[in-house]
Amino acid sequence: MLRRGYKASERRRHLSERLSWHQDQALSSSIYLLREMGPTGFLLREEEPEYMDFRVFLGNPHVCNCSTFPKGGELCKHICWVLLKKFKLPRNHESALQLGLGEREISDLLRGIHRVQTPQPGTNDENEHVEEDGYIKQKEIDSEDICSICQELLLEKKLPVTFCRFGCGNSIHIKCMKILANYQSTSNTSMLKCPLCRKEFAPLKLILEEFKNSSKLVAAAEKERLDKHLGIPCNNCKQFPIEGKCYKKETKNGDH
Repeated sequence: MLRRGYKASERRRHLSERLSWHQDQALSSSIYLLREMGPTGFLLREEEPEYMDFRVFLGNPHVCNCSTFPKGGELCKHICWVLLKKFKLPRNHESALQLGLGEREISDLLRGIHRVQTPQPGTNDENEHVEEDGYIKQKEIDSEDICSICQELLLEKKLPVTFCRFGCGNSIHIKCMKILANYQSTSNTSMLKCPLCRKEFAPLKLILEEFKNSSKLVAAAEKERLDKHLGIPCNNCKQFPIEGKCYKKETKNGDH
């Protein structure tokens, strides 16, 4: 359904140079999802040049409270981030080009029709294994698992992670959880909430201690990445990730 935001004749069919630049900004910026305000509202925190919060609402038209959006008559990088990173739309998908989306398009977006299907984080099972310290066992990280705050693949950059100790057992980057802790701590809570299952994640004190010690883990991960090709399986033996030198062979059809 097309309503007041735009008319069918105003729909964009091609990715403009300016929008492409804003998409580049979105994909290269350090942006974190702090809170979802209903199905189409998002509170984001951008790291550089200084930590600032922005509110994005998808609709007809889309809305963002950043200074760039109302001036340019174009989607800002924050709206682009939600469309490309949160909802995993291809950059040139028609729904990623519009200044607003109708009800049916929003519904399709929320149902994930256009995105690449990846395993969704599970919730805690009643028979979930509990460790001796009383915490839920950390779930194994799959090659397609993402950090729900920065929307990056967990195994891609190999950054240190923490996990939900009392709910789902899913992992999140320690740095991202520290950023979320800075936001949640404004309510003077000593226990952080999980952004995935909404149950108790871990004590704030524990996350701060993990963040303090994570610099050593980052250094180790940087060293490991020099010899590992994360996200690239071998076409023959399916080894994942590939370690050492990586070779590719081009066939007559152009496939590798």
